[in-house]
Amino acid sequence: MPQAVPRTTMLESLKFSGLYTLPALLRGGFVLNPTATRLTERLDTNARAGRLCMRLRVRYGGRSVWVKGPTGKVLLVLSQGDIKKALSASDSVLSLCTKEKQRGLSVFQPDSLILSSGELREDRHRFHEAVLEPGRLPHSLAPRLREVMAQELDGLLGHRQCELDRDRLLRGYHRAVLRFVFGDAARDDTRIMEALRALRREANWMGLRRWRASQIKAHRQTMDGAIQRYVDAADADSLVGRFTSAPHTDATRPAGQVSHWLMALDGIGSALLLPALAVLAGHPDQCERARREAVQGGGGFLDACLLETARLWPLVPTLARTLTEPLDWHGTRLPAGTDVMIPLAVHHRNPQLDYADAFTPEAWLDGRAQQDWWIAPFSRGPGQCPGSDLGLQAGTAALAEILRQYALSPVCPFLGPHRPLPRTLDPLSLRLRIRPLGSRDDADD
Repeated sequence: MPQAVPRTTMLESLKFSGLYTLPALLRGGFVLNPTATRLTERLDTNARAGRLCMRLRVRYGGRSVWVKGPTGKVLLVLSQGDIKKALSASDSVLSLCTKEKQRGLSVFQPDSLILSSGELREDRHRFHEAVLEPGRLPHSLAPRLREVMAQELDGLLGHRQCELDRDRLLRGYHRAVLRFVFGDAARDDTRIMEALRALRREANWMGLRRWRASQIKAHRQTMDGAIQRYVDAADADSLVGRFTSAPHTDATRPAGQVSHWLMALDGIGSALLLPALAVLAGHPDQCERARREAVQGGGGFLDACLLETARLWPLVPTLARTLTEPLDWHGTRLPAGTDVMIPLAVHHRNPQLDYADAFTPEAWLDGRAQQDWWIAPFSRGPGQCPGSDLGLQAGTAALAEILRQYALSPVCPFLGPHRPLPRTLDPLSLRLRIRPLGSRDDADD
């Protein structure tokens, strides 16, 4: 007999909003807010939200529940079966284009795949698949990606023991990204990434700061103009050089897709690469295994390390969907317009996972992580990010270059194996020391 979807009490809704929804909004949906990120780490809001979700699962029999939040009523997905049901549904029914994404992404990428629907979405999806090659490992341009990453990160962090310079590392990473996406001529064109970062800060406000319309327009003109120039003069060895052979129409707007790719690649570098280095610094045995693979090649352990970092501290902590038409949900008819929330930052640490709070890249090698629908760092099913494979290859190439050159040791926080890893992490404040391999200090050890 079908059961109605249970509703949380007002107090439970307020607690969930205070512990999960509001902290996520304050951290920023499109670029991290440093102050809010430090505060949420100090309060460990994800751990508190996780404990609340466990109580909700027990109270409501493991079913998903209605929660009233700051943006209205949402269906909070709390069971593994419901995660699979939601992520396996057609992305034309459970659309990625929520109201919040519409307001945010329209600030700097109004032509993006996420904001498209119907035939236009299918048109742009074909283009994305042809250029980004989801499921193809390695990407056909992977040798070029590894080449530019090696050139830009070689010796970048110095030749003596020191604390890792995060800003210098990201500048080198961004130069490699620009060369890979646009060609060598874009190496020092910092205007693109600076304008994109400014627009992402505006996107965090989801179009509410209307008085900044002129500044937003100026940043858009800077970014879009530069992207179009590189597309028009495409380097054959660059990602945009693949545009001419990819299926597209006038409506595809190839240049309009690039800002989303740049945002994703920046996220891999700033919010995933640094935590991966920090957690490897605290796990010397796994770090040594990753270093051997970086030197010798092959094996897949580096990929597993990056994926495990994305499980522990998801790049996208919440998957949000909205129904475009009614959907049967365990015998209940959910109306069109229903908002659905899958809190990955909670589910990735579900205590039913025996490695929930431990760094366990081996789970990606033996298939446990892929088989478990609690885990979906880049979504799954029809809504999976088509650029996730390429993004991981970029992150792995950068990780390999650092490990080939430097030994790592943690400073703060210590992300070691002897206690549960924190559920809320500020990647902007991570500190670790590096020592060039083959240096005098290394020989003395």
